[in-house]
Amino acid sequence: MTTGRSPIDNEGSRLADEVLAAYLRYLDAFITNDIQGLDAVVAYPLAHIAESDVQMHDVFPINPAELKRSKDWYTTRNSRFQVLAVSPSKAHVVLYSADRVREDGSLIETVSAFYAFKLTDDGWKIYAFSDVVNSAPH
Repeated sequence: MTTGRSPIDNEGSRLADEVLAAYLRYLDAFITNDIQGLDAVVAYPLAHIAESDVQMHDVFPINPAELKRSKDWYTTRNSRFQVLAVSPSKAHVVLYSADRVREDGSLIETVSAFYAFKLTDDGWKIYAFSDVVNSAPH
């Protein structure tokens, strides 16, 4: 896994570290199907920029356990993400790419995503995301 943040000033660096910590909590909750953990780092309503429209959700729109089961998804490898921009109230995180693989290591798909975070009274939370999923060639 490769992580990083853009070169920014000291205050921005501190904020970027906070955003990165929130993103890592999100990833852990997603991978372990911890719905309460997801809710702790998501601000509802959550905007999901889907294939052709924007959908607003009052609950997290993806069930990670069902996604894992339906795709025979075992783990994720080769993740590259970065806190791309941060201000005192808003931040952007980009997942450049991550490979979802089966237990035998074969590639299922590659996913990329963009996450918009906002600072709330309870810390940094995702309030919008857009994902792009590309299936492995057959």
